[in-house]
Amino acid sequence: MKMEKILKTLCGAIGTSGDETAPVKAALELTGLPNGKVLPLGSGCVSLGKADAEKVILLEAHMDQIGLVVTSVDEHGFLHFANCGGSDQRVMPGCPVRVFATGADKPLLGVVGSVPPHLDRANTDKVPDVEDMTVDLGLPAVKAKTVVCPGDRVVPVYEPKKLMGTRFSSAALDNRAGAAAVVRAARLLQQVDLGSWRVLLLFSTMEEIGGQGAHTAAYTAAVDEAICVDVGFGIQPGVKPEVSHPVGGGVMIGSAPILDRGMTRRLGQLADENHISYKWDVMGGFTGTNSDDIAVTRGGVRTALLSVPQRSMHTPAEVVDMQDIEDTALLMALYVCDRCGASLPQPAQSAEEPAADTAASAGAESDGEVWSACLPQLCRERGVSGSEEGVRELILSQISNFAEKIEITPLGSILAYKKGKNRAKTRLLLNAHMDEVGLIITHITDEGFLRFAPVGRIDPRVLPGRSVTVGYGKNTVPGVIGLKPIHLLEKGERGKAIPVEELYIDIGAKDKQEAAKVAVPGDMVTFNSVYEENGFSVKSRALDDRAGCALLVHLMQQPDWAYDTIFEFAVQGEVGCNGSCTGAYLAQPEAAVVVECTAASDVPGTETDQQVCRLGQGPVITFMDHKTIYDKEYTKWAFEEARKAGVPCQWQEGVDGDNDAGAIYISRGGVRTAAVSLPCRYPHAPMGIVSRSDYEAAGALLQCLAQRIAGTPCSGQ
Repeated sequence: MKMEKILKTLCGAIGTSGDETAPVKAALELTGLPNGKVLPLGSGCVSLGKADAEKVILLEAHMDQIGLVVTSVDEHGFLHFANCGGSDQRVMPGCPVRVFATGADKPLLGVVGSVPPHLDRANTDKVPDVEDMTVDLGLPAVKAKTVVCPGDRVVPVYEPKKLMGTRFSSAALDNRAGAAAVVRAARLLQQVDLGSWRVLLLFSTMEEIGGQGAHTAAYTAAVDEAICVDVGFGIQPGVKPEVSHPVGGGVMIGSAPILDRGMTRRLGQLADENHISYKWDVMGGFTGTNSDDIAVTRGGVRTALLSVPQRSMHTPAEVVDMQDIEDTALLMALYVCDRCGASLPQPAQSAEEPAADTAASAGAESDGEVWSACLPQLCRERGVSGSEEGVRELILSQISNFAEKIEITPLGSILAYKKGKNRAKTRLLLNAHMDEVGLIITHITDEGFLRFAPVGRIDPRVLPGRSVTVGYGKNTVPGVIGLKPIHLLEKGERGKAIPVEELYIDIGAKDKQEAAKVAVPGDMVTFNSVYEENGFSVKSRALDDRAGCALLVHLMQQPDWAYDTIFEFAVQGEVGCNGSCTGAYLAQPEAAVVVECTAASDVPGTETDQQVCRLGQGPVITFMDHKTIYDKEYTKWAFEEARKAGVPCQWQEGVDGDNDAGAIYISRGGVRTAAVSLPCRYPHAPMGIVSRSDYEAAGALLQCLAQRIAGTPCSGQ
């Protein structure tokens, strides 16, 4: 079996500390051995060799992954949580998560939220404390309280995936990488005559919260020797070389007072004899792994420790090299054969595999009812500012049959002219921007890491640990935004936000030359995210402003349209509104309605008078922002038309931010402008949330408001 398949199977089986049933079952099945059993604390074990063998050697790896645990559901339906294991709070803000809810038949999609940065400017250099963050499911409070219970587990949304060469990235590689090595060793040893020895394979539980699974299992098994397999620190920016080893550089052989010196030295000799690369991982005291507990079980157990080098430990962006796992498995198997006086029948299988489709976004399919027409397609299409081609082609495919004329502006915006039943009395432009925030590659380091800058306004705190795609179309490469492991942080670093210039994208390249084959400065980078609709909300990246684009597409497709109208799908809305500036000049409107997403701050920790707008209370009408004073008459009409249509509508209770209206408003001699926005939580993050009722209400309001503006002769305010 290919190592990639083993890792995808193990990492895809969710199991936080104390709830490891799925990964333990998967590991036992992958060994291909019969009679595996589950012990009282959930650990799984299976044996090779005779049941009455004189000696027993244990090969152990722990199965639990770090995560979160729900502590309460508040009156607004937000989930409060605590760490389950050593989770790194620096990767939590904006993180898409799955909640394994007691009352739901499948995991629920949510996002970790906190007070928006524009309402907490004094603390933007800090990461919120765990108790100040919540999981937002986009569900009404009654529904959330019905399905979620305290004690339910939460894990980041992630996709186990192959990177460049033999590199592999996923959450839970600590310690599914070690488990994969034990699985491979078991397969290598199945044809070996073990003589007077029995090999016990242990997939233990609860290592991340104290090692109780390994401690009790080792006591029950009464073993003579043990080799524990875990992960060690791989070389990466911010990590000292003396405490780390290159990913792809081979095995880390532990050396510590608690570890048996004879076993350790023999493992090194076997590695030398079989040309296995390794490094001594020297520790002055305890190892911080299950080997510490196993070594002192009963009267004592001779114990050794092997580690697989890993980058970005305890994050959703962990990276290992599959050949390191193969080498670790081979070294374990060689040691067992050495103790038994046997020889290994065949060498370990190479980790090199045919290229897979690694550019796919995690969880691309919707998990619920689709009620928003082309919105799922628009949100899944990648289109950072200046690279909106894919989004433009998708929109054109949706509107071409409904437009009298379509123009593509020099910058790439779409101007679509829709014929109505009547000639417009006011030349009206409806506008939404196609682009999304993202990143742009600025530099490739000598080690093959990609440095980047934000495209658009992004809170740096939502970046660490995120899964990304570099490039577009077929010329893409997957990556993860890496960071220094939590274990190696200096005092005061844990609660500090990481500056963008200290972050990097890890695509699994061995060096600059290899990275430069697939990425160059100027390449755009998008977040990988999940798209999901349910009966109450939609959750996705790029809702700002693909939701606005989807509403305009919906209006374009209406057969009963009253007045001639210009629809603009603009480029570069997140980097200066350049598309709308030039598009409005070319279209020459007398009036405009900008359809946007605006930040909803109705989240725990935000005072009511600072929330600006709220999900579920209808589209948002703005009277003023940093660039525009909106037309008073059109603003009044928006509320009147909402009442006539029987849909809710709300003020934007603040003047923060701006949008494409600022460019259209001052085009040529000036344009009377209104803005109708969708409340969106976490708009410039890997996943935002928009309410279904707000979306549907906005569609009804826009049609009525457009008809009234276009059907009324234009005059000054």
